[in-house]
Amino acid sequence: MGLFNRKRDEDLEDEFDIDEDEPRRVRRQFKDLNPENKKTRKEPLKPWGKIERLVVLIVLLLTVLTSGILALSARNFKLPQIPRLKIPNISTLNPFKEQVIVVGNKGTKISQEKIENTKRLFKEATDDYSGIYAFYIYDLNGDYYFGLNHQETMQAASLIKLPVMYMAMKEGKDKSLIEAMGKRSDNNAFIKMVSILGKENVNKTISELGMSKTSLSENITTPEEIGIFFKKLYKEELLNKEDTKELESYMTNTIFEDFLRPGIPEDITLVHKYGREEHVINDAGIVMSDKPFVIVIMTDGIIESEAIELFPKLSNLLYTEHTK
Repeated sequence: MGLFNRKRDEDLEDEFDIDEDEPRRVRRQFKDLNPENKKTRKEPLKPWGKIERLVVLIVLLLTVLTSGILALSARNFKLPQIPRLKIPNISTLNPFKEQVIVVGNKGTKISQEKIENTKRLFKEATDDYSGIYAFYIYDLNGDYYFGLNHQETMQAASLIKLPVMYMAMKEGKDKSLIEAMGKRSDNNAFIKMVSILGKENVNKTISELGMSKTSLSENITTPEEIGIFFKKLYKEELLNKEDTKELESYMTNTIFEDFLRPGIPEDITLVHKYGREEHVINDAGIVMSDKPFVIVIMTDGIIESEAIELFPKLSNLLYTEHTK
């Protein structure tokens, strides 16, 4: 048996010309001859069929279409001269919606229909313009209020001067600086007064006024908080009567009478504060009519040339609708 085995080994050596100095290569050759050790070949990937390609195409088209719709309907984006896409509001299609009556603090009643009509007209007037337009109305006789986008946090621009002017007036600071902030919206006077009062004290005053969304450092506020400030000023909840009248005088006949003012009859006094930054125009104040009310219009992301043209129209719209 030993001889037979040796013979087989010799035959294999002759057949494969095995070199004794290369045992590793020999083992590799034997291994390759064993069918069990052959590597399994990977099947090539099959190309996508028509169905797979169609599914991917549909997904891509839906993604592009959805993105386009969202972009065109965005509140703060619109290409000039291209109308913003309007998506129907399902809630307005409900024929069983009840008419709600808003009751003011003094029992004054106003129909929800009138409020919704004012909001609708304002929205229609601004829909085809770039950016966000917001308004807030506070009826000073009836103590009721409403608005559109009025709780949105927006750039305050120079409206942030209002709590500083109030605080300076309350503490008897330099009135020439207060007047400069009101009549000319003077930024140097504002910076100097904030330095005199101290930023921490100004922030404390803003908090005490209940303006929780207003920030001095970030220069932000909401139309509602600006409106409530003017409501408190008018009702002498901030200052005594003499100081209230003096502060109001600093915001009357300012050098910025091109926005709210043209939309309100000339014989009616307007106490207001204007503010402007890049892509932002704000104007807010008190209409001293027989039916006095607070009016606030704020914007964000607007094209300024559009807003300059539109602002008086919006002011007149709100004045007309509210005094009907």
